[in-house]
Amino acid sequence: MKRILSLKWKIARYLLAFAAVMIGLIVLFQIVLLEPMYENNKIRTVKQVSSEVVSAIERDQDLEDTLYRTSFGNDVCVRIFSENDDISAGNFGCPLYRMSDVEFLQEISGAQANNNAYLSKRKSLFGGEGGRSINYTRIINSDDKTYVVMVNTSITPFDATTATLTGQLWYIAGAIFIMVVLMVLIMNRRIAKPLMKINESAKALSAGSYTVDEGTNKYLEAYELNQTLQKAAEDIQKADKAKRDLIANVSHDLRTPLTMINGYGEMMRDLPGEKTDENIQVIIDESQRLTALVNDLLDLSKLEENRITLEKSVFSMSDMIGREIRKYDVYRMKEGFSIDTQLEDDLFVEADEKRMEQVFNNFMTNAVNYSGDSKRIIVRCLRRGDKVHTEVQDFGEGIEQDKLKDIWDRYYKIDKSHVRFTNGSGIGLAIVRHILELHGCEYGVISEKDVGSTFWFDLPLTESPAEVQPAETR
Repeated sequence: MKRILSLKWKIARYLLAFAAVMIGLIVLFQIVLLEPMYENNKIRTVKQVSSEVVSAIERDQDLEDTLYRTSFGNDVCVRIFSENDDISAGNFGCPLYRMSDVEFLQEISGAQANNNAYLSKRKSLFGGEGGRSINYTRIINSDDKTYVVMVNTSITPFDATTATLTGQLWYIAGAIFIMVVLMVLIMNRRIAKPLMKINESAKALSAGSYTVDEGTNKYLEAYELNQTLQKAAEDIQKADKAKRDLIANVSHDLRTPLTMINGYGEMMRDLPGEKTDENIQVIIDESQRLTALVNDLLDLSKLEENRITLEKSVFSMSDMIGREIRKYDVYRMKEGFSIDTQLEDDLFVEADEKRMEQVFNNFMTNAVNYSGDSKRIIVRCLRRGDKVHTEVQDFGEGIEQDKLKDIWDRYYKIDKSHVRFTNGSGIGLAIVRHILELHGCEYGVISEKDVGSTFWFDLPLTESPAEVQPAETR
C-alpha cells in the first residue's frame, strides 16, 4: 500500500521543492547562463553599432558624430576603410588599430565569404589572460565606393564574477532555507494543526459524537468542515434514533398481530365451540396486517436500491380514488369519521396505477391516524392547468414547521402522542416519496400546528384511452 504523508510533511515537501527550484533558477541564470547571455548581448551590440554606422555612410550623415556616439555609448570601437583610405584614423585607443595585416585580411576575407558580414571571436587584441574580444566586419558599397566597417568589443573575464556570485549563492540558499522552515512552522500551526484536531474529533463521528473546537476555525475551509461534521453527527444521531424507533415500532406491530393469531388459534384448538367465522376472520385480518407490514419493508428496500420498475398505463385518477376510498367506509360507520370528496371526472394520467393506489392509501392511512378528535378528512382530485392535483386533508393536530422536512425520511414518525392506536412503522411516507420521485411528480405537505395537514401530489394530465386514436386511422 502506498504510504500517505500527513499534511504538515506535504507542506514541508512542497515548500522545499519550491525553494530548490528557486535556487536552481538562480544558479542557472546567475552562474551557468550569465556568460553566454552576456556574450550574446555583446554580439547584438556590435551588430547594432555596425548597422548605425552603415546607415550613416549610406545617408551621408556626420560620420564623426556617429562614431563618437556609438563608440562611447556602447563601449565599442569602430574602424572604417574606404578603398585605401582609413576614414576613422586617429582612434588609436581602439584595439582594431593593433591588428596585424594578416588579421585584417582574415576579417575581410571572412566577410567576403559570408555575404559581406563576418563575426569572429578571438583573444583580446590587448592580450592578457582570459581576455576575449568580438569583431564584426561588414563590406558595403555606397556612392560607387566600397567601405569596410569593423566593430570590436571586449568580453570581460567572468572568473571573479562567478566566484563572487557563487559565494553569494550560499548566503541566498541559507536565507531561503530559513524562510522555508519558518513558513513550514507557520503553515503547520495555522493550517495543518487545525485539520489534525478536526481529524481527531471526527474519529468519534461513527458514534454520532462531534465537538467543535473553536480554536480550529482558523480559516473558512476549516470552519465549513467543522460545520459539515457537526451536521453529520446530528444526522447520525437522528438516523440512529430513527432506526431504534423503527425496530421498536416494527416489533410492536409484529407482536400485536402475532399475539392475536396465536391467541385465537390456541382458543380455537382448545375450545371446539370457538371455531367461528368471526374468529377465523380475525386471524385472516391479522395475517393480512403482517403481510402489509412486511411488504412495506420490502418495498422500501427495493425503492431505495432502484430495483422497482414502473408499469405505466393510462387510467382515470378520479375513478381510482373513488374506488379506493370505499375501503374507508368502515371508519365512517364504526368510528364516526367524516370523509368528503371533491372529484372531477375524466382526469386521466399515465402512471403505475398500483403504485398510485399505494400512495393514495398511505395518505389516507396517515390522515386517519393523525386526524385527532375532528375525525374529518377531505379528499380532492382536481384539474389545475395541465396537471391533475390530488390531495388528502385532515384537521388534526398538524405538524410543527421544523419537523416538516423530516417526515419523508425513512424510519421517521411523529411523536406517539399524536397517533391513533393503529399507528404504523413510520415508513409509509418514505415509500410515497420514492414512488412519486420515480414518476417525476411534484409533491409536498402543507401543515399548521393545531389546524391540520394536507398531503398532495401532481401528475401531468393526459388524454383518455378513447381519445387516443390509432396512428393509421388519423
